[in-house]
Amino acid sequence: ITKKMTSSEMAKLFGLDLKMVDELYQYYILVNDSNLKLTIPEFTNFILTEVVTNSDYGSSFTPDQIEQLKLMNTFSNVDLITKNMTTQDLANLFGIDENLVKQVLLLKYSQKESTNSYTIEQFLTALQKINPSIDIATLKGKIEALGLDTTTPYTESELASALKQDPKTIFPIYAYLDLNSDVSNNWSATPDEFIYLILTNSDREEIKNNENINLDKLNLLSTIMKSSINHTEFTSQELAQVTGINLDSMKKLYTLYQSVKTNPTLTPQEFVQFILSHKQDSMLVNYISQDTTQKLNLINQVMNSSMANKKYNSYELSKLLGIDLERVNLLYSLYQTTYINHNATISVKELVNFLLNDVSKNDEYKDSISEDQLTKLNAINQIMNDSINGISYTSNQMYNHIRSLTNDIEKNMINLVYLYYGSNNQYNQTWEMTIENFVNFLNDDILSDERFEEFIDGDMKTNIIDAKKTIKEVKKMLVGKNYSRIVLNTTLQQESKKTFQFIKDMKKQLGMNLDDFYVIGNSPMAYEMSQTFQSELNFITILTMFAIFVVVAFTFKSVIIPSILVLIIQCAVYLTMGILSFTGDNVYFISLLIVQSILMGATIDYAILYTSYYLENRKKLDRKEAIKASYNQSIHTILTSSSILIIVTLVIANFASAIAAKICKTISAGTLCSTILILLLLPAVLACFDRFITRKRSK
Repeated sequence: ITKKMTSSEMAKLFGLDLKMVDELYQYYILVNDSNLKLTIPEFTNFILTEVVTNSDYGSSFTPDQIEQLKLMNTFSNVDLITKNMTTQDLANLFGIDENLVKQVLLLKYSQKESTNSYTIEQFLTALQKINPSIDIATLKGKIEALGLDTTTPYTESELASALKQDPKTIFPIYAYLDLNSDVSNNWSATPDEFIYLILTNSDREEIKNNENINLDKLNLLSTIMKSSINHTEFTSQELAQVTGINLDSMKKLYTLYQSVKTNPTLTPQEFVQFILSHKQDSMLVNYISQDTTQKLNLINQVMNSSMANKKYNSYELSKLLGIDLERVNLLYSLYQTTYINHNATISVKELVNFLLNDVSKNDEYKDSISEDQLTKLNAINQIMNDSINGISYTSNQMYNHIRSLTNDIEKNMINLVYLYYGSNNQYNQTWEMTIENFVNFLNDDILSDERFEEFIDGDMKTNIIDAKKTIKEVKKMLVGKNYSRIVLNTTLQQESKKTFQFIKDMKKQLGMNLDDFYVIGNSPMAYEMSQTFQSELNFITILTMFAIFVVVAFTFKSVIIPSILVLIIQCAVYLTMGILSFTGDNVYFISLLIVQSILMGATIDYAILYTSYYLENRKKLDRKEAIKASYNQSIHTILTSSSILIIVTLVIANFASAIAAKICKTISAGTLCSTILILLLLPAVLACFDRFITRKRSK
């Protein structure tokens, strides 16, 4: 009775239409005239978004009222009304001509210094238009007497200083000149500032007599903007005065806002008493019939007596509720037995025996027990006797007994209960099962058992079947006829001293018979190659150098030239390895061998090209000129070829994977080092050994 309830809870309690209860709640708020206060943005947003669009309330607004609310909503937007706008934006917002906007903003910019410069001729022309009574000719003569050029543009400060005038006296003339130039297109003001300029200068002729300016409307908009900026809150009466909306309509809108936004609550007692006290009001008179009034009076009397804890005898209560006195007496006896003389007890077995042995065999009462009820009583009696005697049932026996009591329990459910009982009371912790056995059991037994159908949906069944297939497929990958696969993961680096020591210790513990096991992977492969790395690298290096030495020596018919070229390219190889080491990068063993061969073979061509030009030019030029000429003849070819090799291998290194990327990246770096050494070091070396490599040819 005293619980505060929302309209939906109250409608459910009394079985009333929710819409009607909502209207009663709104009327309650209206009658009690709450002190709710709203800002204009809160009010207009609510009306436009939740009232006008509602089919129950929207029809009560005329198009003119909706437009007025939209206008109020627009000019209550603080972000909009405090935004600096151009003259075009202001014209669009207020729906007036842009020239009129500029005329208003002229009042603002007449108080500011212009950014433009104007000639004295332009200044005097504007001054005459502003004040026709001024003698321009005399004034012009005085200005010329000061030695000022009338055709030179001056800023306001410059002109004021030349005329020895206060700059503020010149501001209006320059603002007038700006008005008639493109500068006025850059004028701006906030909507609030724009309206303030109009209202504070409303007595000026250009504003007072302009039919496009509605001062009453602008006063309203000014009030709306100021209250929105200051977040001013209004009661319904205050907002009605501001907006000119009828007070009764405004009160209804405030009531609707409070009922929608605050979700008001009433107690059932307040709700009923309010309806009874206002049943003759025009709002409720059509809702409250005489029958409804009687019911509400009864409910109100019951609630009041409950609050006062008033007690009734059976006669008073039968009269109050309109119930037969004999039935009330029976209820009073039941209440007496239940709550007062509660020590009068009877067991279930005694009750069942009483019903079977006395009631069912008594001619006066036996018709009150049907055959079905009698069957169930006999089944209950049998179960109680067996329980007392400690007799246990199988699942089939239990199902037969319970089936005589109800048809709602299926045999499968009884079987599942027995399984659940066994899992809780007969489970052995030593039982073990592999995952494969578990998944196979699910597929072969559980999925085909109808008892579990309702517990296994389609997705679960698919997962169980897929699990069996996965185990079968993966088992083929891990377990073979002669060997099984073991995958070993470590936190060690792919190649390091710790990694190699770990592999060495692991092999030692496994034994040295390689027929029993194979250790494979990137790290074991690197370990095996590290055992022969030094000897193989030296062999490849010497073999490559010797082969190229022979070819170059045959080409130049010299021993010194091939020695120089091979050593420079080999130096580039070592330089590349050093750079990779210092930058923290690593190189696969196989990558190093490949790069050694490719760099020696590919970049030796650049050295041969330059050396050939040098020897040729040396026949006619001295050493310095020969070096320059050789550069001019070979640098284009060397840079073109080397750039292609550097860029292509670098691109591949960024898109390839693993060993291919390492090889391409190392070739790119090696080619760059070789090119630099050939262009910077080789000419100097050739110049140093010039007397040895050119002596025979000069002779």
